[in-house]
Amino acid sequence: MVKFLIKRIFYIIFVLFIVSIFVFILFRTMPGDPALMFLEGAQGDMTPQEFEEAIQRIREMLGLDQSYIHQYFAWIGQMLQGNFGYNFPFRVPVLEAIRTPMLNTIVMNIFVLIIVFAITIPMGIYAAIKRGKLFDNGALFFTTIGFSFPNFLFGLLMIIIFNVWLGWLPTGGMRDPMAQIWLEDGTWTQWDALLDRAKYMILPILTLVLVGMAGLMRFVRSAMIDALNQDYIRTARSKGLAEKTVIYSHAFRNALVPIVTVTAGWFIGIFGGSVLVERVFSWNGMGIVMIDALGQRDVATLKAMTVFYSLISFVGLLVVDIVYVLVDPRIRFE
Repeated sequence: MVKFLIKRIFYIIFVLFIVSIFVFILFRTMPGDPALMFLEGAQGDMTPQEFEEAIQRIREMLGLDQSYIHQYFAWIGQMLQGNFGYNFPFRVPVLEAIRTPMLNTIVMNIFVLIIVFAITIPMGIYAAIKRGKLFDNGALFFTTIGFSFPNFLFGLLMIIIFNVWLGWLPTGGMRDPMAQIWLEDGTWTQWDALLDRAKYMILPILTLVLVGMAGLMRFVRSAMIDALNQDYIRTARSKGLAEKTVIYSHAFRNALVPIVTVTAGWFIGIFGGSVLVERVFSWNGMGIVMIDALGQRDVATLKAMTVFYSLISFVGLLVVDIVYVLVDPRIRFE
């Protein structure tokens, strides 16, 4: 296993190096000058000569007057030291700009992932056992609806039901606008603030759960049906083993391999956010940050997040390879 991990770590480093080169070339050759973005709005306060001199100073400060090779290695060196660049729209370092949205996205998606897996795995197993029966047909009908509706329509439906009709939950945002004032004057405790934050999380989490359940439940059902049709299942049943033992100790364990593969995509998605759902509910997450960075041509944030997502993807695939061995002893490290 140690040899396998060392090989995969070197492989990840090599591929990240290649990815970083493509990322640097892509964003460095984009139209526009970062120095102009830095001075955006300040041109009216300077003479043309002062403005040109300021542009030149900023280009020297950012290293844009150096060769592309020098700029690339300077960028890599800064990233290795934890410096991911400067966010021009907010005038803060990239890490400071993305810290809160990243935390918001991770917290929300962890809840979504736990709820989806807690619901869909038992339902998928039961649908496979009751194949062709009422429960299975109902599950297929539900998942078809889930596939047919985009997630933002689910979000709008949740708003109509729980806000417009019932008036139970807010339409969007992160917390009550008066929350900070009520905390400071003692009207609210920290527990009240936590409950308020949870109230604002319910609708986006419910929307993502409904969307995610459709695909995963079908996948679990298909994997279980395939496992239940294998010869070893018939052999286990012929030996007189209890049906629960056959299903959970034999069929489900072998069905876990494809399910783990799907889980890798979910793991990566935890850090990416959902652009449409975040827009619908005004949730300050990474999906919004990335779209805004594209619109504002915030190159430093885009480069940092692209490399970060590549790293998360490779780590996720490495974890999946390790989990394969844990769930299926027939698989060996090579």
